[in-house]
Amino acid sequence: MAKFKSIKYIYADIKFTIKDQFGYLYLDFYLPDGRRSRGSTRLKVTDENLKVLKKTIIPDIVLGLGKEAPQIDVAKEWTLDDFASEYFELQKTQIRAHTLHKNILNYNKHISPYFGYKLINTLTPMQFEKWQNKLLLNYKYLTVQRYRSILYSILEKAYKNDIIVKNPLVKVNAPKMQQKALLEQEESQDPFTQDEINTIMSHATGYMANFIKIMLSTGMRPGEIIALKWSDIDFNRKIISVTKTRLRSPRKNEVAIDGPVKTNAGKRSIDLFPATEQAFLKQKELTGWQEYIFINPSKRPFYNHDVIGVNFKNLLLKSGVKVRVMYNLRHTFASQLISNGADIVYVSKTLGHKDVSITLKIYTKFIKEEDTVRLEKMKIIDKFMVKFENDD
Repeated sequence: MAKFKSIKYIYADIKFTIKDQFGYLYLDFYLPDGRRSRGSTRLKVTDENLKVLKKTIIPDIVLGLGKEAPQIDVAKEWTLDDFASEYFELQKTQIRAHTLHKNILNYNKHISPYFGYKLINTLTPMQFEKWQNKLLLNYKYLTVQRYRSILYSILEKAYKNDIIVKNPLVKVNAPKMQQKALLEQEESQDPFTQDEINTIMSHATGYMANFIKIMLSTGMRPGEIIALKWSDIDFNRKIISVTKTRLRSPRKNEVAIDGPVKTNAGKRSIDLFPATEQAFLKQKELTGWQEYIFINPSKRPFYNHDVIGVNFKNLLLKSGVKVRVMYNLRHTFASQLISNGADIVYVSKTLGHKDVSITLKIYTKFIKEEDTVRLEKMKIIDKFMVKFENDD
């Protein structure tokens, strides 16, 4: 068999590392109590012994630890749909429910129609390359990469369970963010000017006026705003607690749920400024002390922010302002603060970015500095610069 340094192998939620040490198969893994177990299997590195390790030794270890070992019939002729069903079933205990729901929807819409009926061991890199290129005609690079990632994970699970001898998607180059995509990303950041904001607000009424004001004065994401409850607002301490966002439910009997925010950094506290507080109090006049701050005409929480996005588009058309997505209200908040000298760390934390580098990458063009301030900084920095003998 071909030589290898190590192979990652996940079985019953336990991560095993199989290594080649001096020609023998070496196993390294962590026990449920956190202790590390490692040692030689005393099996020589051969294809046959690797199969024995995966199909007999590792399952025996898992059973000995009191865990239920998943059973996958290697001899079966699997279609991609068949194996994907098994894969998603295993994923139920490994990823968040709403993420799994999205992955299944994307698989059913963008992968299954092309390959679902085919035997998984007959799929080739060329077929995947044609599929990927076809998707790129209608979707952005990052979107196609998301669909590809789902397919890659399914094939990788099949490979690690010896259903296929290798993952054919490995040989297909992933879509890259080329210049066109970068330009699209840049153009998508189109903040509103002060004049445009004034025009929009002169036409905005009801909950839409309050929603726009809150988004403009906090930089919150739309899904985070519709998930807000009155218990999240501390009017005494002037703090808004952002801990959740509104999601479509993966369960049939629920239309929407409150799920975790986009990232760990997204869980944050935002300062409640006077303009924001006034917008909340105006909203209270419309809905009273309902559990959720924003509710639909049926007096229930919004399922998602799609209808608000449609209302916002209609509002722009009515007011004669250039139409762009509602997310640019968040960009307006950030760009105004940064262009007026606000601390970039403060802006980054308020937006819920993972780190400052993300904020800088998106909003660098809005960072401005008066010449007087810049020249003073230059004088300070110059003291630490390398000096030369001929300098005066």
